[in-house]
Amino acid sequence: MRMDPFETYTNYLALKLHFEQDRYDYFRYNGKTNASIEAFHRRKDRFKFSRLSNKLTDPEITEYFVANIVRGKKWIGDFTKKNWTEHQKVNQSIQYFFENDCEKLLTKVENFDILFNSDDGTHPKIIKEYLGKKITLETLIIFEKLLKFRERYDRDIKEAFIWPNVSRLIQKYEPFVKIDKPSFRTIALNKISEIHNERDN
Repeated sequence: MRMDPFETYTNYLALKLHFEQDRYDYFRYNGKTNASIEAFHRRKDRFKFSRLSNKLTDPEITEYFVANIVRGKKWIGDFTKKNWTEHQKVNQSIQYFFENDCEKLLTKVENFDILFNSDDGTHPKIIKEYLGKKITLETLIIFEKLLKFRERYDRDIKEAFIWPNVSRLIQKYEPFVKIDKPSFRTIALNKISEIHNERDN
């Protein structure tokens, strides 16, 4: 079975609700919404959902929506295949990107812990690196899975405009990023050891 145009539309609405509202959880509600077929037929952009349902598999449709939403797009008319391609590139080689990002991060600090220090309620270095597009969102998600820093930053970071949005994005996107945590913990530890040994030599 493949999603029909209306089901594609409801999946789109459910994912938007998931990422934009604190109370809605896409997984808890199994992607269900109160959308009506009448509302769907009134939309001028309904042909976009028809096109997606004909061209993509159900997992691809969901991935296409997520790829665009996490890149800040809010309306299907602004969704692009380029965003999806970039999303696939990172997620299909997530170990490679994580390892590279670890190296970038570790070469900028004297020790690993500095990356996660929130001095005087300011953004930690790892958050600054993400905001500066130096590391991927997926790397941030992986470190959250490994270290669980988000709730601590919710308490410690004082500014109320940028971090709350990043925090929600981490929380909402995390279930979509599937990794083997022990393997990625080992990658991070090996990279820490590698950089440390290079400095000693």
